[in-house]
Formats: sequence, C-alpha cells, structure tokens
Amino acid sequence: MKRFSPPWLKAFCFILALTLTIATAAGCKRLRQKAAKTDKPPIVLFVIDTLRADHVGAYGYPRATTPNLDQFAAKALRFNHAYAAASWTVPSMSSLFTGVYPWDHGVTKAELVNVQEIEYQLTLNDQFQTLAEALRDAGYETFGVSGNYHMHEKYGMAQGFAHYKTFAFRDRDQVDLQVKDWIEQLRRVRQQGKPYFLYVHYFDPHHPYLAVDPFIREWLPKFDEEELKKIVLENFAEEANTGYFQKNPDKMQILIDLYDSEVKAADDSVGRWLRELPDIDQSLVVITSDHGEAFGDHDNLIHGRDLYNETLRVPLLVKFPGWSNPGAAVDTHVSLIDLYPTLAGVARAAKPAYLAGVDLIPLLQQPAPDRNLFATVERADDLTWRAVVGPQYKWLLNVAADRQELYDLTTDPGEKRELRKEMPSVAEQYFTLWVKTHRTQPLYPPGNAGTIDPALRKNLKNLGYIN
Repeated sequence: MKRFSPPWLKAFCFILALTLTIATAAGCKRLRQKAAKTDKPPIVLFVIDTLRADHVGAYGYPRATTPNLDQFAAKALRFNHAYAAASWTVPSMSSLFTGVYPWDHGVTKAELVNVQEIEYQLTLNDQFQTLAEALRDAGYETFGVSGNYHMHEKYGMAQGFAHYKTFAFRDRDQVDLQVKDWIEQLRRVRQQGKPYFLYVHYFDPHHPYLAVDPFIREWLPKFDEEELKKIVLENFAEEANTGYFQKNPDKMQILIDLYDSEVKAADDSVGRWLRELPDIDQSLVVITSDHGEAFGDHDNLIHGRDLYNETLRVPLLVKFPGWSNPGAAVDTHVSLIDLYPTLAGVARAAKPAYLAGVDLIPLLQQPAPDRNLFATVERADDLTWRAVVGPQYKWLLNVAADRQELYDLTTDPGEKRELRKEMPSVAEQYFTLWVKTHRTQPLYPPGNAGTIDPALRKNLKNLGYIN
C-alpha cells in the first residue's frame, strides 16, 4: 500500500486539537469553505446489492460495466481485499450498520414467499446504536433509501434515520426518484451549515436478473426480452438446484449478460448522484456492496448459501475530502464492519464500546498487519457456514456437513485447491480461533417480524437458497 498523509487528515487532527475560534490554519480553511457553520463533511454511502468485486472495472473486469465507479476509483482509495460479514443482505447490512459481526447482533434469518414478500425476518434490537444514530447525534441530518425490502424500518433497519424509505425489491428507478425528491432538502441542510448522511441502496443487480435497455445491447445487441425473462423467471429455482446453468454454459452466459446490464444500470445511477448531490466534492463518499454472486462457482449459482470469495468479497471504494493521492490502493484485508468506526471517526461521533470493526484512517498513514476477519451464514439448520479470513489462509466450516476447508488465498484466490488434509494443524488453529472468538449469544437479542412456520423453509428452496 502507498503511504500518504492527506491534507484532510491533517486538518481533521488540527481541528481536534484547537477550538474553532483559533483554528486559522490553511487546512481548516480549505475544509470549511463550503460549510460555513460546520467542518464536518457530508457522508454518502452507496450500496449496490449483489455486486461481485470482479465485475467492476477497477478490480480488473474486462467488460465496461462500471465506467462511473472506475472514474470514481481513479480519484479515491480502493480496498483490494474487502469482505462482507455474511453472504446475503440481512446479516451483512446489520453488521455494516452496527459495526459488529452477525453473532453479536443475531439478525441472521429471514424467509420469503417470493421476491416480493417477506414472510419472516429477525429484527435488529434498538439497544444497538447504529451508524445512522451515531451520525445523527453528531449533528448530521440522516437520509436513507433502499430498493431491497429486507431493509424496511419494521425490521429495525431505519434506526437513526430522520428520512427513510424502502421499496419492495424494486429497481433503480424508484430509488432514484426518492433521491431526486430529497435533493432540495439536502441542499437546504447544507445552506444551514449542517452536514448530511445519505445512504442509497440499489437492489440491482440482484436476481432475478432482467435486461436493462440500452445497457444489455452491449452484450446482446439483438435480444428478445420475453425470452430472456423466461430464462430467469420460469423454473429458475429448480434449474439452479439441478445444475442446469452449469451444464449449459450458453444459458449461464445469458445470466451473466443480464446481470452485467443491471450492474451498468446501477453504475449509471451512482454516476448521476456523484455529479448532482450537494457538495459532493467536499463529501466523504463510500461505494460498496453487501455481498457478491456465484454464477456456478463452487456449485452455487446465487448467494447466501456458502462463504466462498465470489459471494463474500466486495468492492470498497472510499474518497475522503481533500483527497491528494488519487487511485491509491490498500492490500490489507478489511471488513464492512470497519465502516462504522471509520465514518464515525470522521464525523467525531460517539462510538459504542462494543464495536468489532476498526477505524481505517490509520491505514492511510501507516500500513498495518492483516488481522483475522470473520463471516457467517445461518439461513437454516442445514445451511450454516463459518469462515475465518486470515492474512494468508481462509478457513471454512460447513456445519451441516461437518466439513472443514482450508485455502491459501495468496496463491489460490479462487479457492480451487483445498488444503486441510495437507495442513491439518493450520486448519485446527483456525477452528480454535473461531471457537474462542465466536459469541454464542448476541449482545442484544433480536426480535422478529412474522411467524415461523416449518413449511416456509420451502420458500428458500423456491429461491434456490437450499436444496
């Protein structure tokens, strides 16, 4: 990683040391030019659901799926090894907003009738101080919108947001309309000298993947929309579970083409707001995802079924105000739970003592040794996985199958060569680490919305999450 000390960081530290009445240094003046009554920058968090890191141009994808993200990355900080705390939305986003791993917040399960209706979901305990609450208490006006209905306020996801809206698994158009409606309000917040926190969560490119015109024409110039819908809507779950798409590479490629068209659509929307949001150039901006997607890797088609890198590794791009080292990259392993302490630190907000994430700001000055990261999936009794991502090795446990796996990520980032039998002592060390670290009971127990019915487990099968 390149070592640097951005002017923003110097100004930030200077402000902490002196009172505002005597803060006349040039760095403070620069930071405060656009915010007359506050030196705290606006904070914008973009989450593009289900976005694999390796489908982003800045991470090496050859297709032009993300021109706006790539342009942003050229001016920002790129984290090359960022991991979610789970491989599906509910526990992953709960971890991002609380700064703790899923075993600490306990929000690990939800069941759906179809992609339009949530039958049951665990809810976040309001004793947690969420990121939005911390920023609100630090003087931020808070706004949040999500096209993923798992983020609905009735599941505890709106804690700390003064303005919040979710849509029932809708595409980018609904989300963009909501952001557009807030633009003038965001502008007034800035004119009043206050900072704002804006969270924007696109459901695209989550399955079922649909053709987005005109982006799909880059890969399928002549397409039949109805025929494409049949591929992703008719018998999708059954075909996903029987390996149909893996056995028919031409059909798998169509899924990828559709997915990429949705990626580019989401990129188009993010690009718009990177141009139009008030004081965006003076803002701290984060672009990431809640998890990836499999597309046949490790005999999986979607996500939430295991913890391999194709579903656990996510893009993470961060631009701090006053950024002076464009295109820099960090190779240290980081987790999405690190965003809470990092953003709270910039906002000079109170941080709960229980945070498991770490502030990434020190990495900007002094590279730190890799630490162990953790992830879990607990969709059902027979769909429970554990993972430890270490500096070199990654350890996995399929609980139902009682099977451990070990991979060397430095030589095998695709996790193709399993090493447990060759290195049993290393696997045992990671297992012991998991046992010592993992909490058996959450810090604050989750509630629930809906009624658990054993028959509802069939719904996970309908979506392809379990066999």
